[in-house]
Amino acid sequence: MKLETNARMLKSALKTVARATRWSSSIPVLGTVLFDGSTVTACDLDQEISVTMPVKSAKGSACIPHKTLLNLVSHLPGEEPVRIEAGEQGATLVFSSGRYDLPTAPVPDFPRLELSGEAKSIATDGDGLKTALAFVSPFMSTEETRYYLNGVCLDVDDAVATDGHRMGVHPLGFDGGAFERAIIPHAVVNALLLMPAPKAISIATEKRPMVDIRMDGARIRAKLIDGTFPDWRRVVPTMSPNAAHATLDRASLMHIAGRMASFGPSSGLSLAWDAERLAVAAKVWGGEVTARETMPVLSPSSGGNGTYNAHYLKSVLQVLRSEVVTFKCQDAHSPSAWSGDGDGYALLMPMRTGEDALATTLLSQLGAGKRLDEAA
Repeated sequence: MKLETNARMLKSALKTVARATRWSSSIPVLGTVLFDGSTVTACDLDQEISVTMPVKSAKGSACIPHKTLLNLVSHLPGEEPVRIEAGEQGATLVFSSGRYDLPTAPVPDFPRLELSGEAKSIATDGDGLKTALAFVSPFMSTEETRYYLNGVCLDVDDAVATDGHRMGVHPLGFDGGAFERAIIPHAVVNALLLMPAPKAISIATEKRPMVDIRMDGARIRAKLIDGTFPDWRRVVPTMSPNAAHATLDRASLMHIAGRMASFGPSSGLSLAWDAERLAVAAKVWGGEVTARETMPVLSPSSGGNGTYNAHYLKSVLQVLRSEVVTFKCQDAHSPSAWSGDGDGYALLMPMRTGEDALATTLLSQLGAGKRLDEAA
């Protein structure tokens, strides 16, 4: 095997495939990358990422430790010419002022993922898919017992992700019915978001469900989550005309949530609002201290109240991105729906902490003419 390129191109390819390597695996070959001509491939048995990089010349194949090679080229100038040669005795990385001998693994031992059965091609809007995945990905679960939530479900027209406490929904921008409610794993979603927009997607559902995603100069082939995503539409509330709602400055509310979340990730924020202002209060430091803040409501609102996890509320506000956000809730015990200027929306489940009255009390005191520093 012989490959000639420069350090920047090699480093870029190695970083792109890094998400499919297992450096600490008991199977050593999973910590290597396969060079096959100008294509670099990594596979961790669940997903396989391949990148074709610009080269001066390339021929043959070899498996070389990924982490060692990436660390080496990361310390070279980007335009430094590099040459990799590999044979039966190992591999050698050569550049203008150095030579490094590296171990290799047998090429036949390198695992490859193959789609089983007949693969079905799906017409896809790659940019629309990436936009939807970027919106809902923060809501993916990492809980192993409910493994079917550890990814994004492509359900007809929508991409959906939930961890049971919050849920993100975003239109795909195309008919995704052919995906058959496929669940794309967490690792694959994160890899896709760092790569070019998909150009073609194929899915095979016989035996082990798998997906093949092709983009310019790259490919991901991966196992799908073999499970059934919940009927998420059943938890989307139907808001009556009398549902409580408010429109707020997103950045201001996010700063409040961030400040109160600094006391602990499970801090419950008690919210109460009327037509003019929003009051936020929380018991922090084990209930020893009450935190209070207020902010104006931007448009006439129907008053209400609710208590939400500060960390979850902040994560919802981060994905909405618009200058203002609107949220609605049927009552304090129902999910609230949050939306901005874009097409997606998020649902946030309320907390039952027994502190729902904190902000309501603060709001009534302010309405009675008390200043915030006088509130009990």
